[in-house]
Amino acid sequence: MQIIIVDDDRLVALSLKTILEADPSITVTATGQDGADAIALYRKYHPDVLLMDIQMKSMSGLQAAEEIKKQDKEARILFLTTFFDDEYIVKALQVALGLNNREIAEQLYLSEGTVRNYISTILDKLSLRDRTQLAVFYYQKVKR
Repeated sequence: MQIIIVDDDRLVALSLKTILEADPSITVTATGQDGADAIALYRKYHPDVLLMDIQMKSMSGLQAAEEIKKQDKEARILFLTTFFDDEYIVKALQVALGLNNREIAEQLYLSEGTVRNYISTILDKLSLRDRTQLAVFYYQKVKR
């Protein structure tokens, strides 16, 4: 699996690269430091997954993802953040396809259990019970 990592903290990007490449089936093709890098690197390498920070200087990961998705609707983008801000999370969920856990797992080469745990963490952080509540949350907070 080919991955690109984009994070404005170079140490974070290199640490993630080291961790991910411990798995012989993963190759980190490139790393970048902002949204513009993400767009350029995605265009150049067309990775299986683009792993990037949400908040970065000059161009956010959300802005970059929006641009990348305009060019490639099939782009697989995973967001990283150390910030807990509902607005960013909801915006990130707009690049979403409504897949079930199994479909997400297949797309990201993860186990279904791992996906289930990640989704549970997201719901827990938003104090929501299930995906239905997430959809209502989205509608109430974003689609006003």
